[in-house]
Amino acid sequence: MSPNEYVDTRKLAEITGISASTWNKRRLTGDTPPFTKIGKSVRYHVPTVREWLANLQRRSTSDSAAAAA
Repeated sequence: MSPNEYVDTRKLAEITGISASTWNKRRLTGDTPPFTKIGKSVRYHVPTVREWLANLQRRSTSDSAAAAA
């Protein structure tokens, strides 16, 4: 396992351009990539984050989530 393969919420924010605070709030609703909890620490698997983001791609604002899946 590469040390850069898993990142904390702050590094996820840097990668995505979405604030750590927003990611923390989204975790409450499940609107985040899958994550791993180690004690109180939350870690995101970078390849899984990239896959999750790719699945959010749309061709227009009228595309539904169901159509992309």
